Amino acid sequence: MKKIVFVLMIVLASMAFSSAAFGMDSSASGYHSSAALSAKAKKKTAVVTFKTSIRCHNCVKKITENISFEKGVKDLSVSLDEKLVTITYDPSRTDEATLAKALEKLGYTVEKVKR
Repeated sequence: MKKIVFVLMIVLASMAFSSAAFGMDSSASGYHSSAALSAKAKKKTAVVTFKTSIRCHNCVKKITENISFEKGVKDLSVSLDEKLVTITYDPSRTDEATLAKALEKLGYTVEKVKR
């Protein structure tokens, strides 16, 4: 019984290794090349910039700590001097209106900057 389990494990491991070694994914839709998999892994992102009513370093900290954890946010930059918040996000998970509402919920006025 132990020999059968051992042989079965070796067979399954070799099948998994051979698929991975050739950059193939054996999903229900067939085999995919590693180029197709890497293209699938790269998600599109969008960038939006808002002019806000931030006044101090605590405002920057508050925005950074809260908005960076919003669903779909990939990157966040806050400029106190220019009072700008620039957000890079995944458009399949969130949108500009949702991000603006999240900033307003923190107590700031928000105006989209066209760039």
